[in-house]
Amino acid sequence: MAFSVIGRRFYCAHCNIKILLTLLPVVIIVNVFLYILLFSKSAVVVVQFDDIPNNLVPDPGNLKILNSSKSAKACDVFSKTFSGELMCPEQPATDEMLESIKSKYGIKPGGVWKPESCITPYRVAIIIPYRDRPQNLRDFLAYMHPFLVYQELEYRIVVVEQAPGRPFNRAKLFNVGFQETEKIGNTPCYIFHDVDLIPQNAKNIYACTGLVRHMSANIDVFEYKVPYDSIIGGAVAIRKSQFVDINGFSNTFFGWGGEDDDFYNRITKDSNKICRYAPDVSQYVMLSHKKQKPSTDRYYFLMTGKDRYCTDGLNSLKYTVLKLEKTPLYTRILVDL
Repeated sequence: MAFSVIGRRFYCAHCNIKILLTLLPVVIIVNVFLYILLFSKSAVVVVQFDDIPNNLVPDPGNLKILNSSKSAKACDVFSKTFSGELMCPEQPATDEMLESIKSKYGIKPGGVWKPESCITPYRVAIIIPYRDRPQNLRDFLAYMHPFLVYQELEYRIVVVEQAPGRPFNRAKLFNVGFQETEKIGNTPCYIFHDVDLIPQNAKNIYACTGLVRHMSANIDVFEYKVPYDSIIGGAVAIRKSQFVDINGFSNTFFGWGGEDDDFYNRITKDSNKICRYAPDVSQYVMLSHKKQKPSTDRYYFLMTGKDRYCTDGLNSLKYTVLKLEKTPLYTRILVDL
């Protein structure tokens, strides 16, 4: 009888442990969202349509040229783009379409373009983290080059491709893209952009604002609604000085999820705010793609992230560049993380 009682106690204890282990991830997730809802105040400023020109920050170099030369003509970015209507991809892009776009718009090797008849106030590098999404990349390039040319921006598209091996690390690829692009040339404004998101409105100027801007706030798969106030995933515009000040992204998030929320916390940790354009301007389409498996430790790294802001990021970045090439429509950086 004694053995039977002990056995039952051991069995019950074993069952309780299994139940606790099963519930632990749920408890962690609930705690994270409760923390976000209860303790985080809104740090979002919505920029209305008429205020967009006043919020954009011009490139100091191009602005100096415009101010020092009476013959220099500034590109009239706003009169054209502000009459634009909603746009979206019409069909899957092919290699032939990409070749036609390169020729039609005069895209330079490395995915570089700037207006020839005027000087644009805005210069930007668009950084794309990438691995094994060839159709998404073709669609993105086929759509974005005409979109950016239409806005009369000076830009470069940089695709940072992670070599096979470790799980995908989106945030670290952004850091690599920033660091390698700075080696090519000083860039005042960066847009960190997923390859599967397409802007629908030409009024969504691809340039930096005074505040860090969450560009892709209203996505079709979320019924064009913001899922939660502190979301900052998809596409973000940030000035070089702001990115350096927060030590870039965390390098610890291998696998899907968590890195965007950590990035938001870095930006707002000193009571800084972010901005978004009005919902009708911030609309995006998400291209079809295979969903990634979420990382099992993303919540741990998110909850403990504040302890690593100063030691985990640009100043701790380690990687190996396997190949750097200027393809016809983008600068390709293949890296081993």
